[in-house]
Amino acid sequence: MMTTANIQSNAFQLGLRPNWKQFALLVVVNAFVGAMIGLERSIFPDFAEKIFGITSTTAVLSFIIAFGISKAITNYFTGKLVNRFGRKKFW
Repeated sequence: MMTTANIQSNAFQLGLRPNWKQFALLVVVNAFVGAMIGLERSIFPDFAEKIFGITSTTAVLSFIIAFGISKAITNYFTGKLVNRFGRKKFW
């Protein structure tokens, strides 16, 4: 039997203080993504020019296009899975 206390304890709370763990995880993930983009911007153009003989503009553009295509394909199949099995219930 669900009481008012059970319903209130299962309700989510807004704000940084009650959700500091999720916020800290978000900060860490964003730091890793930022570091990866920084490495890609500083290392990848020289690598592409030396190994493949293409200019840095072409290398960066091809990287962005490849990322966009792979993300679109992944999102398409993820959407099909979600439509088939349903979304996760958060509360």
